Amino acid sequence: MEIVSVLDRRIKQLVENPNVTKVKGLSPADARKIIEMIAVIRVMTHPLQLRAIPSWRAHELSPGRPTFWSLRVNPNFRLVFKVDIEEQEVHFLNYEDYH
Repeated sequence: MEIVSVLDRRIKQLVENPNVTKVKGLSPADARKIIEMIAVIRVMTHPLQLRAIPSWRAHELSPGRPTFWSLRVNPNFRLVFKVDIEEQEVHFLNYEDYH
């Protein structure tokens, strides 16, 4: 899927330049994990495919935010984004604190 919009500046750096491995404000472990998540998001055709990696705990945020999906980066932070399956696009990619 094409990543159309990114809300978090740190994540935007990783989306725009796949060769970046360090980003100010992200731990190296979190940056590596997010890079992997972005790579999988780009090749997926349906968000249910994200469930193939159990440690990411992929799930749809419903009923409050239908069509938004969440991936667990670490115990406190999630990668959250909206999926448009028909257009094969990802919108509003964000790094959110869940606590």
